Amino acid sequence: MRRIRKSSLIVFVLIAGFTIFLVHALLNVSPVTVIASHLQRDGERVFISGELNNASDRPAAIDLEVHYFDSSGRPIGQNAVRIDTIAPGTREFRTPPIALSGVKDFTLYLNHGRNPYGN
Repeated sequence: MRRIRKSSLIVFVLIAGFTIFLVHALLNVSPVTVIASHLQRDGERVFISGELNNASDRPAAIDLEVHYFDSSGRPIGQNAVRIDTIAPGTREFRTPPIALSGVKDFTLYLNHGRNPYGN
């Protein structure tokens, strides 16, 4: 039977601890997610409504960007809204209406702000 050296055990414990820290940090990088979103129309104006989920135990803030596309997939407009307080749990959102015609699809982008490295 092979004996495990003490130094090998210490290295293993350090690597396991770092891995657990890294997984925890990555899961909490983007605690806010979109759980539902719908394209809404009000005459010639369109907007997006839906729900956000904050999985962390602290309030969060995001910039929500919407990019609108026509039936050919070409971008035809965009819109953004700052949501300052998203308490832990689920919250509804609605973007400001924008006058666009021919909107068939959209994408959402959650901007959580700058990271510690400035990008």
